[in-house]
Amino acid sequence: MKRVKMSTAAVITALLTGCAGNMIVPLQEHGAILSDAAQAKQALAKASSCCVAFKDFSYAPLPEGETLLAIDGKQPTFQFDEGMSYFAAYRLPVNTGNLAISLASQVSKTVMVPKVIMLDAEFKVTRVLGESVFSYQPAHLLDNDRIEGRLFVDRSMPGNPASETYMIVYAPADQLSGSTTILHPSKAFARANGTVEPDIKDPVIPHSPWGLLQIKVKDMAKGSGLEAVFKPEYADKVAMSQGQQVAEIATAAAVTTTATVAAKPAPAMLSETETFYQSQIEKAVKAGDIDKAMKLVNEAERAGSTKAKTVFVDAVKRSQK
Repeated sequence: MKRVKMSTAAVITALLTGCAGNMIVPLQEHGAILSDAAQAKQALAKASSCCVAFKDFSYAPLPEGETLLAIDGKQPTFQFDEGMSYFAAYRLPVNTGNLAISLASQVSKTVMVPKVIMLDAEFKVTRVLGESVFSYQPAHLLDNDRIEGRLFVDRSMPGNPASETYMIVYAPADQLSGSTTILHPSKAFARANGTVEPDIKDPVIPHSPWGLLQIKVKDMAKGSGLEAVFKPEYADKVAMSQGQQVAEIATAAAVTTTATVAAKPAPAMLSETETFYQSQIEKAVKAGDIDKAMKLVNEAERAGSTKAKTVFVDAVKRSQK
């Protein structure tokens, strides 16, 4: 499996802008992957399936933090339900709390529309995440235009063979004839500056079987105090054609964090302040900024909030529907 490293220039830029914790995706260095959808489709048409079943895939370990994944003609191909596709297969990190994973397919002259299959330890499908999870997000600060989705992995039952262990990322063949309309940069600039948007057509980007994806993996148990918040409901499970049956897994959203008794309880929070924190938490979750949302929860609870954590859990559940 091919992993792409950040350029030195990108690292320096990130440090200078104070955003060293965020990977700047070097699109120009990988222009060949995102430049010609027709060429990528021609290469795919000549490809043959690498394997018979998911258990035959070669799974690379997925590290915590950020990974840049290039999917092109060097990747293996497999006959999925929708047709032949290039793919990448990962084994999820072990010995962690619940995981928050985001995948952002970068937009340039082409874009790959991703789909994700989650598997348990016995290579049986637990979830299939597609259009219900992934959507277009316009460029913002250091993030490029992208098709992005987030998923959460429940690790509340360590050692359970039904726990999600593997992740497959691919471009479904039934999406390759389509396109995605993105926000024109001039319009984005106008919105950012509060000026009138120009009367100009938005670019239409063709879909491709090749793509460049930024993957972020966060162990929610590390330093958050909210390690048991994420209890995703697997409502979008879809059985695959390999004859595997999806096990019925329903996990309730619950919070089982251990509270430390303070020597002096915080005073009750004013209703106006409670409302402010709730709106900011929901806004952060909707924007995909889970770290910010969790910090707001901790801050609100220190100030006396009794509802912040519940608001956070409900917002996360809604984001997964």
